[in-house]
Amino acid sequence: MESMTSPLVKSLRTKLGMTQQAFASLLGLSFVSVNKWENGGSTPTGLSAVLLSLLESALQRHSPTVVVTALRRAAGVPLEVVRVLTELERTHGHP
Repeated sequence: MESMTSPLVKSLRTKLGMTQQAFASLLGLSFVSVNKWENGGSTPTGLSAVLLSLLESALQRHSPTVVVTALRRAAGVPLEVVRVLTELERTHGHP
């Protein structure tokens, strides 16, 4: 898994057309973490890094609209977010 750099985290968020707060809420993360990652204060680790990697993969296969719609079903619960993103990864462009 590639390391999540500040520009990559910001790119994922902007592809979804979201503020840092909305992005954090959608993925079950804290605003402070997203802000620090984007500004280079820290880097995602553990489940957060896995989640962002899965999000990157989902956005390579699906439109941002499909990804956001699917993620809303997870209601910001991190393990549900991982499950939804894994489902998206398996569908390879078919919702």
